[in-house]
Amino acid sequence: MIGRVALRALLAAAIVGAGTAAAHAGAWTQAKGHGQVIVSGTYSDSPKGFDDDGSAVDIPDYRKFELNTLIEYGITDAVTAILQPQLQSVDIGQPTDASRFGLGYSELGGRVRLWSDDVSVLSGQVVARIPGTYDDDDPASIGNTDPELDMRMLYGRSFGIGSWSSFLDVQLGYRARFGDPPSEFKADVTFGTRPADDLLLLVQSFNSIGDGSEKSFFVSGSEHKLQLSGVWDVNESWSLQLGGVATIAGENALRERGLVAAVWHRF
Repeated sequence: MIGRVALRALLAAAIVGAGTAAAHAGAWTQAKGHGQVIVSGTYSDSPKGFDDDGSAVDIPDYRKFELNTLIEYGITDAVTAILQPQLQSVDIGQPTDASRFGLGYSELGGRVRLWSDDVSVLSGQVVARIPGTYDDDDPASIGNTDPELDMRMLYGRSFGIGSWSSFLDVQLGYRARFGDPPSEFKADVTFGTRPADDLLLLVQSFNSIGDGSEKSFFVSGSEHKLQLSGVWDVNESWSLQLGGVATIAGENALRERGLVAAVWHRF
């Protein structure tokens, strides 16, 4: 049998959602008639989790691969449509011994620019998240079978660090979950800088904090991830991204370590 602490940490996969490469591109909207497509793959392994006190504990090995396709298109200069389907593979080791391959969450929504000047932008964003499975009896699907609504305010600012073109993107929001898993507050921060014209370095922090509501056997938790990556511009239309992601702290959460790779296309 899995210990109570280990079980609570394992269930965190259904409680605090990962934001990593699937995260939306930022506060800036796309120009009318233009957009981008980002196809990203993230592989992570979690042989340990964080317990109620944030200490590392052994759990059944939790391996996950996600393939996300983020599509953003400028309906107007101030309104950007967002579509993001996901393909997901989950494998949980002994003694749980469960696996699943199929659609993950698909996202549909939009971002509206509320205010901007020459260097800054403030936007609002609402995205509906539609689950790819409704099988509550599958341990590899548990907690990911109910619709969700992600609502955010986003602020972006561009600036220079010496000769390096840089930016900061801050997103604060709330993800309402229409099921037993607790809803959660979101706080994501991205810092980007260009040491060369064709190279963008990204430092990203993805944070989820449960709102304290607890139903059924789900418990509220928190998760704090750090992602470091580089994006190489092949030309004006295509870019390649490679990096790593890790959960650096949390409570009732998986302790993930993983790799991220993506292809960007601007049109």
